[in-house]
Amino acid sequence: MAEHPRSETPDSDAGHGENSVNGSTTDGQPSRKRQRVRLSCLECRRRKLSCDRGFPCERCIKSGTPDRCSYEARNGEVVSAASGVPPPFAQLDHRRYGLGDSVSPRESDVIRQDHDRIRKLELELSQLKNLLQRQVGSASLDGSTIAAASSPGTQKDDVNGADPSTRPEVQECIEASKINAAGDTGELRFFRGKNFRTRYFGPHNASMAFVELKGLSPFMRETADEWLRPVIIHDRKDRKRRQEGREHMFAQPDAELESLLPAQEEADALIHVYLDQFEQVHRIVHIPTFKKEYAQFWVPGSGQRHAAFTALILSMMAVASCVHTHPDLKFIGMKSSARHWAEKWIWAIDAWQSKQSQKHRRLIHYQVACLLYLGKRVNTIKKKRFWTGSGALIQDGVAVGLHREPSHMGGKIDAYNQEMRRRIWATIQEFDMQASFDHGLPTLLSQLHYDTNPPQNLDDEDFDDTTTTLPPSKPDTEYTYSSFQHLARQSLQLRLELSRLLTGPASVIDYDQVIRYTNDLTHEIDALPSWDMNVDNTKCKKNPMTAYTLLHVQLRQYIIPLHQPYLKLRKQNSKYQYSEIIYYNAARDIVLLHDKLYEQGIRALNFLREDALTTAINLCSVTMLQPRGSTNMIMINSQHTVKLIEKCLAMKEDRLLRCGNNEPWGYCIMCAALGLLEAHLGTKTSEVAKSTSAERFVTLHQKLLANQEPTLSEEMPGAMGPPLDVPGQLGGPANLDKPITPFPFTPTMSAATLDTGNMPWLMPNDQQAQPFNMDPSLELLGLNLNELWGDSWELG
Repeated sequence: MAEHPRSETPDSDAGHGENSVNGSTTDGQPSRKRQRVRLSCLECRRRKLSCDRGFPCERCIKSGTPDRCSYEARNGEVVSAASGVPPPFAQLDHRRYGLGDSVSPRESDVIRQDHDRIRKLELELSQLKNLLQRQVGSASLDGSTIAAASSPGTQKDDVNGADPSTRPEVQECIEASKINAAGDTGELRFFRGKNFRTRYFGPHNASMAFVELKGLSPFMRETADEWLRPVIIHDRKDRKRRQEGREHMFAQPDAELESLLPAQEEADALIHVYLDQFEQVHRIVHIPTFKKEYAQFWVPGSGQRHAAFTALILSMMAVASCVHTHPDLKFIGMKSSARHWAEKWIWAIDAWQSKQSQKHRRLIHYQVACLLYLGKRVNTIKKKRFWTGSGALIQDGVAVGLHREPSHMGGKIDAYNQEMRRRIWATIQEFDMQASFDHGLPTLLSQLHYDTNPPQNLDDEDFDDTTTTLPPSKPDTEYTYSSFQHLARQSLQLRLELSRLLTGPASVIDYDQVIRYTNDLTHEIDALPSWDMNVDNTKCKKNPMTAYTLLHVQLRQYIIPLHQPYLKLRKQNSKYQYSEIIYYNAARDIVLLHDKLYEQGIRALNFLREDALTTAINLCSVTMLQPRGSTNMIMINSQHTVKLIEKCLAMKEDRLLRCGNNEPWGYCIMCAALGLLEAHLGTKTSEVAKSTSAERFVTLHQKLLANQEPTLSEEMPGAMGPPLDVPGQLGGPANLDKPITPFPFTPTMSAATLDTGNMPWLMPNDQQAQPFNMDPSLELLGLNLNELWGDSWELG
């Protein structure tokens, strides 16, 4: 049956007029029912939410996406509502109020003028409402922000001046509201300090009780002048002297931190890796400013060698140490020398940071805190504390007011520090969101009101510490170093909603919600821009592939837990087949995105995230649910799935050979999962699959043994210092009598001559035929394979 066109014809309208008798037309045919007038914006209709039909509507403003607010005209044309009342609104008014074509031109003009006037009043009322909410600081019930994004609808008055369509008396009221919001009775009641030396207090803090008590301050001042000043005159604070003392202490170097600095050439290489790979997603430093100070740092007597900057350099090197390709990487037990030094730097910075004042902190202290957390994630140090660590960063940010828009703070924060506050807050937000997802625990952001605008889509060369006014943000289609943070904010509200849903009671989710959220995620993914990925890195350091991958992965990752509970219900109800397909496609796409980065030599995301482990398990589990011999899409692509898991293993092995395998359970699970899948698909027998899994695990760790430091008493080459102790060698030789395989191995195949080139644990002159039943001493690495391959499965 053909669909009716969107717009109604005059004939169809006439069918409802005087020619219609008892629901039928004059020719006896039943009249066509008038289509329902659609008044809500397209975005609210897509999300199935109520709409106030503003220009833009209130929901689009609160969700930080006023640029997506658009309406459908009578003729089917889509009209953007982001810039206020659009010219063709008369057509929309006809649809909204159900006016037919029988209206005379004069009456139509009068109605159009009335509607235009009403629309202007609604727009002015919306502006006043937003300013009032911003002044009072009322938190939204769903955790969303009041002014979430720097959009034309919410920030027009701040950037472009007064709206020409606003009446003078309304504009005067708006300006008065701004002055009031910036005065003593506005937001500054809860805000103290300037730039990054700030403190934020909520509206119900204890000090507000003293402020509200009228007459208390002059009474105390008069009492001090008349009765206390002669007594304490000698004990008055010398603020200038104390400030000079703090500046002097800040400029002092730290001998302990400087003793950990490597040669300048090695430091330059690590800093280069960090700036090229990590700063394109998590914006922590202003690169031109840092490079200028970094060049002065190595100049003797420059005065730039203060302890905070030394800690900043060491924290950057700790992040990049294992990602950088070292020409002579060695291992100390299960840890590489690169990770050994990263860990040493991290603990030294941690100790230094704990001694710093919480009251007199600067921008560099928050940069060091973010880099310290990033270094622990990259090097997998104290993994169980990632969630609490990101939560602590959120609390520190709230304490200094990073969650409030700095441009509302009455000019106490300059343009440079405003943008750096937005970037630091966006970085902390993404840290907490990912830690929440990885641990399956709620994020603090879901219960926090914040109105900080997203970082502008600007390169660092577009502004510096002397800038008084930031330039306009570049379009989303133009890639900059800040594109990831700028675009990630657009999907933050959806990800927060999914985080609350996934960490809440499981009974709350129904399948219709799962489908709707999947569609919302797909819509956000489709809205992401596609930049030119064919970038010549020799000419330009910008590589959008990292930001592009993380923007896609952090959305696709939510599809997997949404559909996971419905995978096993496929046999009971065929409608859940959709969950199998969407689950498999999400895991496959994540692997392919990471593989593209891996081919380009970009390892930042592979060290930041555990996608290689989780997606390998996801692909294996959804394929194992399919009956052997099935012809569905997942089983037809089973060999492709095996290759994808092989890619995951290759990425995991690359990370382990650079960082060390201080957590061997993850790799052994991946090896076992691949063997289990091969046995299920029938490509290998169960015994051969077990043998292959064990052989792959042993092969990797034999490479670690082959690159061990020759003696523990020798120092590492260059300025690397003494290595760490190796477990199993402190109290004498390791116990070599323990079996190293988790199962008694009985060869099922005849003996064959082995290729020692592919098996590095064999001696070069050992060419005799023997099966895979060697007894390599992996106890030297501190491994208990019986416990690793046996008892660890009890976790399931």
